[in-house]
Amino acid sequence: MEQYLDDMIEDLRGLIAIKSVKDEPAPNAPYGEGTLKALEYMLNLGKKYGMQAVNIDGRAGYLEYGEGKHMIGVLLHLDVVPEQDGWTSDPYTLTERDGFLYGRGVSDDKGPAIAAFYALVDLIKKGEIKGYRVRLIFGLDEECGSSCMAHYVKTEELPTMGFVPDADFPVIYAEKGILTVAIGGEGNKDISLQAGDRPNVVPGKCRVEYEGKKFVYEGKPAHGAAPFNGINAIKIAIENNPVLTGIPIIEFFRDALADKHYGEGLDIDCKDETGRLTVNPGVMVIDKEKSVCVLNIRYPVTYDYKEIVEKIEKVCGRYDLRAVYTDNNPPLYADKNSVLVSTLLSVYREMTNDYTEPIAIGGGSYARSMPNLVAFGMNMPGDLESAHQANECIKKQRLYEGAAIYREGIKRLGETLINQKGHCQ
Repeated sequence: MEQYLDDMIEDLRGLIAIKSVKDEPAPNAPYGEGTLKALEYMLNLGKKYGMQAVNIDGRAGYLEYGEGKHMIGVLLHLDVVPEQDGWTSDPYTLTERDGFLYGRGVSDDKGPAIAAFYALVDLIKKGEIKGYRVRLIFGLDEECGSSCMAHYVKTEELPTMGFVPDADFPVIYAEKGILTVAIGGEGNKDISLQAGDRPNVVPGKCRVEYEGKKFVYEGKPAHGAAPFNGINAIKIAIENNPVLTGIPIIEFFRDALADKHYGEGLDIDCKDETGRLTVNPGVMVIDKEKSVCVLNIRYPVTYDYKEIVEKIEKVCGRYDLRAVYTDNNPPLYADKNSVLVSTLLSVYREMTNDYTEPIAIGGGSYARSMPNLVAFGMNMPGDLESAHQANECIKKQRLYEGAAIYREGIKRLGETLINQKGHCQ
C-alpha cells in the first residue's frame, strides 16, 4: 500500500483543509456547511473509482462497491472537534514534520478515513471483491452525539459485519459506557465564568470576569476519556483567583472534581476488566441566571449508570446543587472469541507480528451504533495519543500501514461471510 502514499497525502490534505466542525444548520447541511463539504469531498473521490456514492440527507453518506447479499461496513466520521490555541502550524493545513503529519482530524478520524478509502481502492483495482459488498459509511456528528448514525440506522441497510477505524489496534472488544451529567445551581450576579466547549474535551481555557476585569486561565486540552492526560483550566482558575470561592458549584468542583479523575470525590470510583471509571468536568458556566458544570463520565461495562447518577446526586445535595440533565450511551462488549474479533485480530497479528491482546477503551466509537461492529485501529500500540489536542498528529507511515491492514481485514471478513453464509457470531 506504500505505492499510494503520495496520493493518500494529497487527498488527506484536501480533506484536512475543510473545517468540518459542527455548526449552525444550513440548507441540506443539518450539521453545518463544513461537514457537508467534507462528505461531498469523499463522495467525489469515490466516484473516480466507480464506487456508488450516496448522500443521506446531509447527515451521513456512503461509498459502496461490489455485489451480493452481504455487506462489510467500515464506519468513519468526517466531523472534527474545534481547534484550540497551542498549534505550531495551521490546524487546517496538513503539515509534515519529522515523519509526522499534523492537522485537525489527521488522527480522529480523517486520516483513518483516507486509509480505509485506499484499502477499498486497491481491492477494486485488483478485482478482489467477489460475492459481497463493501460500504464505507461516513458520519458527520460523531463528536456531538452520533445522531448521524442514528439517522443512518433508521433509513439505511445495516452491514452484516464490519469495523470502525476510530480507536486502536489490535482490536477493541469493549467500550465503556459514556454518561453525561450536567450539575446545576443558582446563578451569580457578580461573577461570570466560562470554560470548555464540549464535555468530551478537557477544557484548555477558563475565562473569568468580575468588576469589569477579565482573566483568562490556560490548561492543557486532552480527550475526555483520558482527563489525566490534560490540565483542566477550571482547576487553574480556581487555584489562582481568590474571588472564586464560596460559590456552590466552585466548591463542588474544588472538593469533588479537581484532580479526582476516577470519581473518588463523587463516591463512584469503580473498575472491572474493561478498566476504571473516569470523570472529565468538560464544561463550566456561571452567569446571572445559572451555574452549570457538565461531567463526561466513562464507566466500566458491568456497572449501572443509574446507580452512578444516584451517588452523584447525593454529593450534589451537600452543595445545594442537582443533576439537571443526564444522557447515557450504553457500553459495548464483544466476545473475544467471536468470528468478527478473532478474524480481525488474526489479520493484525499476521501483518504486524504483534501479539498484543484485544483491549477495552474509555473512548466511544460508531461500533456501538449497530450490531456486529468493533473498533479496529488506526493507532498502533505505543503511538502518541493526540486526538482532540493541539498539534494532532500521526506518523506518516501509519497511512499505508493502516490501509494495508484494513485492506486485508475487509477481504478476510468478506471471505468469512461467503464461507459461513453471513453468520458472524
